[in-house]
Amino acid sequence: MEKTDRKNSSLRNPQKQPNNFLKYAGLAFQFLAAILMGYWLGKWLDAVNENEKPWFTMAFMMLFLVATLYKIIRDITNE
Repeated sequence: MEKTDRKNSSLRNPQKQPNNFLKYAGLAFQFLAAILMGYWLGKWLDAVNENEKPWFTMAFMMLFLVATLYKIIRDITNE
């Protein structure tokens, strides 16, 4: 009788696990979005400050890159 109770309880409350492909594709899009946000923010700051070289663009792209890598590594290791 216990086996059927366990089976019925698992049917009522199925635990859905995300597909690995979808999970890692989502991480790739997060990575791309963060780098693009850093690029656009840096370009805007370089234009506002009239810099000859794209210092803000490089800095914000690197900052967003490191932050996103940290988040991705933390997400993967918490599995």
